[in-house]
Amino acid sequence: MADPSVIDAGQLLKELDNSWRSIGKSEGSGVLRACAMTLLVVVRAEEDPQVLGETLAEIMHEHPNRTIVIRVGEGNAPVEARTTLQCWMPFGRRQQICCEQIDISATRDNLSAVPPIIFGLMVADLPVALWCRDLSLASLEELRPVLRLAGKVMVDSSSQRDAVKALECLKKLSGGTWTLADLTWARITRWRETIAQVLRRGEPMEWCEVTYAGKGISTAAGYLAAWLKRVSGSDVPLRCEDEECPPAGMGRIRAVRLQGGSQVVSLRRTGRTSLSIEAGRMGSTAVFPLHTDSMLLHEELNVFGRDPLFQDALATLPEVVRG
Repeated sequence: MADPSVIDAGQLLKELDNSWRSIGKSEGSGVLRACAMTLLVVVRAEEDPQVLGETLAEIMHEHPNRTIVIRVGEGNAPVEARTTLQCWMPFGRRQQICCEQIDISATRDNLSAVPPIIFGLMVADLPVALWCRDLSLASLEELRPVLRLAGKVMVDSSSQRDAVKALECLKKLSGGTWTLADLTWARITRWRETIAQVLRRGEPMEWCEVTYAGKGISTAAGYLAAWLKRVSGSDVPLRCEDEECPPAGMGRIRAVRLQGGSQVVSLRRTGRTSLSIEAGRMGSTAVFPLHTDSMLLHEELNVFGRDPLFQDALATLPEVVRG
């Protein structure tokens, strides 16, 4: 671990160089150094390191990167940092692939010392993305200089149980120099694809409703209603049909009802991976994937550009949520 009193990017890069030389001596040509981007990950100090490590490892396999984890705590502890190499052996290969990881611990009081360190650690001429699952943490004013280092900032509004509170945080994060993405929007991709298929086969939509489960307005349901409002041009009511939250991984959206002319179509979540679709006397079932953080991040990291559909839904979300 680097000496807290003299932490700088040059010192940390020197530690990484020493690690590469060490592994090169022990493994010879059996190691491949891989990096396609810099990934900044901001978490609270109490975040489970094992769970986070598993997610980061899965991301590295699809998107080799230099990962910089910033753990934000309370109190007056000094900034600390350490470096490691994360290696894995792809199936059927005899060569390990290794990526670099730097862990930085700071507090809200000394976060201002972190951006210069990160700036010196970013890989030149490669994109920089930032992921912060905790929406409240991402919207802290003290974290703003860190966000400005990224070309894309990925948050997860489902960390807030109420869309009204989530909107307050999203408003603070909008309009920055970065492209904003919300993993909650990515979670409703399958809903949007299924509804789009239904709309293509049926009559023009005249009325629709989105229902959800759990206390507090679901942001996922709000995004879906905002997208439907853009598609239909009419208001889309949101309704809570059950105050009890569904099991983890199932999502809070319960059902969508669409009406066009004499045709009524109902789409209802019936299980963790199943959706029933009923149109008159006809029925079918669709399969929905269980989304992990790594799956959603993989989807977002594939495209660094602006998502106009998300931007439209985000702009419409306040109207839908506040009715």
